[in-house]
Amino acid sequence: MFNRHSIRSFAVAVLAISAMGLGGYSVGASASTAETGAFKYDTGRLAAVEIALADSAGQPALLSFYSQGPNGLRLLENSFTDVGGDYRGVLRLPAHLNHVVLVLRTADRQKTLTLSVFEDAIVYAE
Repeated sequence: MFNRHSIRSFAVAVLAISAMGLGGYSVGASASTAETGAFKYDTGRLAAVEIALADSAGQPALLSFYSQGPNGLRLLENSFTDVGGDYRGVLRLPAHLNHVVLVLRTADRQKTLTLSVFEDAIVYAE
């Protein structure tokens, strides 16, 4: 049998675990009906990414993509450009994001940019 003390302890433990699991980031989702009429629920989406750097000096650049939340930045993915400074790829994003933070690092510089996600694409050119 449960007594009042054990039920209270259980409730406190459940609340603590729930609070730790949230991590300060909001959760977004989208719901729609596809052409077939079936219900579709997505928590993520794919975005095409095209980056073109003006001066790569023949060296690849490190691209770090982040989401920004109340507790700061959260890494989504790291990638490298080719030696010409170009990157083309696909990035999996949480459904609620409408912009990402890009930190690009080369041997000579570091630059932080906030880029919009427009029609499931992220484009940046120097």
